[in-house]
Order: sequence, then C-alpha cells, then structure tokens
Amino acid sequence: VFFSINLHADEFNISAVEVTVDKQNNIIIGKGSVEATDKQGNIIKSDNVIYKKSIELLRAEGSVEFLDLKGNVLISDLALYDKKNNTITTYKNSELTLKEGYKLTSNKIFYDNGKRVISSDQDSIFTDIDGNVVQVTMFQYQLDKNLFSSVGKIKIVDTNNNKYIFKELHVDTKKKEMIGSDVSAVLDQENFGLTKKNEPRFVANDVFMSESKSNFSKGVFTVCQQRGDRCPPWSIQAKKISHDKVKKTIYYENAILKVYGMPIFYFPRFLHPDPTVKRSSGFLSPIFTNSTTVGAGFGLPYYWAISHDKDFTFTPKFY
Repeated sequence: VFFSINLHADEFNISAVEVTVDKQNNIIIGKGSVEATDKQGNIIKSDNVIYKKSIELLRAEGSVEFLDLKGNVLISDLALYDKKNNTITTYKNSELTLKEGYKLTSNKIFYDNGKRVISSDQDSIFTDIDGNVVQVTMFQYQLDKNLFSSVGKIKIVDTNNNKYIFKELHVDTKKKEMIGSDVSAVLDQENFGLTKKNEPRFVANDVFMSESKSNFSKGVFTVCQQRGDRCPPWSIQAKKISHDKVKKTIYYENAILKVYGMPIFYFPRFLHPDPTVKRSSGFLSPIFTNSTTVGAGFGLPYYWAISHDKDFTFTPKFY
C-alpha cells in the first residue's frame, strides 16, 4: 500500500504516490500521479519525475501536462524543466493549447517562461479556433503580444479548402489579423463557383487579412488551367486587390487585363462581387474563340441584374 507523499524542495513542491530521495547525488524521484508546483504557481503533472537539485533540472515523463498561470496548457510524453533558466523543453508528441483556443503541435517545443516566448525549430502545425491549419518548419509565439511568427516554407489550408503558400507569416491571435509575404494561392473550384476544368489561383507580394477584409499588393489572378511555364490565356494584374468580406465585393486598383501575357485593357478602378454572391451585376469571365474566318477572338461579358426576375448580358467581342 502506497501513500501520497509531499516533499518540499528548494524550487518545487512535489507530490507523488511514491517519493525516493537520493541524498548522495542530491536527486528526488517521484512515481505515480506526480504533481510538481514551482514558486510561481506553474504546475507540472506526469507519471514520473526526476529532480536534480544541484542543477535545478526536473525531468517529467509519461502523460506530461504543464499548466502556466495564464491558462495555457502544454502536454507531451517528455519534458525538461530547467528552473535555473526558467525554460521548459518538451519532446515527443508535444501539443500546446493557448488560452484563446489556438493549438500548436510539434515533436519539440521550447517554452521560455521568463521571456514569455514559445518556439520550435521542428515541423509544426498551428490550428486556429475556426479550423484553419497552418503548417510551418519553425515558429515563434510571443505570449504577451499574442503574436505568432514563422519564416520559411509555410502552408495554410483554410476551412474552404483554399491553399496558401507563404515565405513569411505573422498572426495576431487576439485581433485575428494576418500579414504574409510572397504569397501564392490555389483556390477551391467548388467554393469559387467553377468546374474542375478551371484552376482559380493568384500570387501577390504581400497580404493582410482580417475578419472583415483582405488586401493584396501587386497581385495577379486567373482561373485558367496551369500549363507549365506558359502564360495563362487571361489574367488580371493589379497594384492592389481588396476583398471586402462584408460587402462581398473585390476591388482592384490600377488593374491590367492580359491575354497570353499581352496587356489588353487598363482599369484605374475595377470591382466585381466575390464568388459567394450568386447574382449581381458585373463582368463575367472572358471568352476566347478562334476560327479560320476571323482568327482569334476575345469577349468580355457584362452581366446586369436589372431586377429580381430580369437580367441582361452584354458581350463586346474583339477579333
């Protein structure tokens, strides 16, 4: 029969089913339902711990759970708590749940409790409260600023199955805002209202996204299928592209319509409804034709929703 034993160390209050004290090596070993609390009130729960008092290092193994004072929870199979430097390093199946509801998973997570920074140099997955998934090769999260940052190969898959690639990313988890650079995206055909024969996609120098709007600088957009390194049949290039999610409208500044890489039309200002709008006035996808009599042709349809049961489509054609 074992009894719960409490042991007060210099830096930890250790509670366990069984506690062994090695005075010669200055080591404390706890087994079974271990709970170690430091002077600040942070708690580590695990199956087993080994605390080396001489170097102030606590090793926790088996169902490790670290709870800090801010409500963040870090779980792992193995954790090292360096009390002298006030840092925690977790290994094997590490998962961090932030108080805001965001989750970080990685094989290794480094938690600097003094600087209030969490980081990893391993492949990691960041999942927000809406279900969007961010895959990174490294990250740094500043707890006090609620700022998640990553550089390198970054991939995001949102809840609509749109895929984004970034080289640099910064996310404010409190304001729910995101800034990224060197962006390329492949949008889901079904959610975009297109067939699988189309491949809606865009590239941009940088992007700013929030709950109500998205801004892209120096962006290029097309829905044409990819044909290797060849130019798409048509594309729209703009200095700035803004998506107003409230008005469900996409705005362009200094836009150029290109056909096979050749500029055809210039629009100082241009707008159209986003793909979620089923019926609204605006330009439709360009039409391309080719015949032996008149040669290559290009049409730019404009759809006019006159009323709830009347509409009109005007298609100027150029040969």
